[in-house]
Amino acid sequence: MEPRPNPHVPPEWNEAARRIERDMRRTVGVIGPADSGKSTLAGFLFAAAARAGLKAALIDTDLGQKILGPPACVTMCDADGLSLAFVGTTDPVVGWRPLLDGVGRLAARAEAEIRIVNTSGLLSGSGRKLKAAKLDVVKPDLLIVLGTAPEIEMLAGECPDVPVLHLPSSPHARRKTDGERRGLRREAFRRHFRHASMVILDSRLVPGFQTGSLTPGLLLGLTDAQGNDVGLGILVGEESGGLLRILTPVVERPIHRITPGSLCLDENFSEIRNWANGKA
Repeated sequence: MEPRPNPHVPPEWNEAARRIERDMRRTVGVIGPADSGKSTLAGFLFAAAARAGLKAALIDTDLGQKILGPPACVTMCDADGLSLAFVGTTDPVVGWRPLLDGVGRLAARAEAEIRIVNTSGLLSGSGRKLKAAKLDVVKPDLLIVLGTAPEIEMLAGECPDVPVLHLPSSPHARRKTDGERRGLRREAFRRHFRHASMVILDSRLVPGFQTGSLTPGLLLGLTDAQGNDVGLGILVGEESGGLLRILTPVVERPIHRITPGSLCLDENFSEIRNWANGKA
């Protein structure tokens, strides 16, 4: 089945979807500068593969500007629904190691014939090194590059055995301000917590917990008995008897581990600096 014609995407994107389906490229990495349409393209390719009757997975490795799920996580959508791997920050350099671990865990879990991997827009300095490390984890067999920049060519050159397909940026892509980016993250957090309730959990679920060590408002990752991250929590406060009061949408699944993040959210779900732990 061919992708449906869409006046909002370049015709080259339709040809790319046909090529992926025809050649059965198992893992496709999408790279490019910020605000070039990477997220739009990744979602388009994922939807096209699904319409073609293929088992597809979309892995979103951008921690801040999400197309899937809440910020501060690597997220994935496949036939089993939404999965996440908690990183605990929207700064990919601060969360380098858990970010790469999360990408690897979700990629390994994906039950899919085709995996589309969306990356962030960081291209220079540590951002380029991190993107190269992501690609090393997912091991794409096709790279799709949006836009042109020397950093992109250098990054593609680090995968000499991987075919590279250059596509035009989305005609509707535009540069977002820092304020717009913060607003989008705030709304994504708000959506995740829209059905949240207050729960009481044992502080012993936090590795190495010490009384008073966690700041109210701290973002938390909640993990089940199988080691899967199942959602986020916000620390409201400590109770007597070593208990923690947490706001979370995860109310029906037993929690076996609580992982503190490195950012706090205020009552409007805006990010604030975690002064107590000296982290952003």
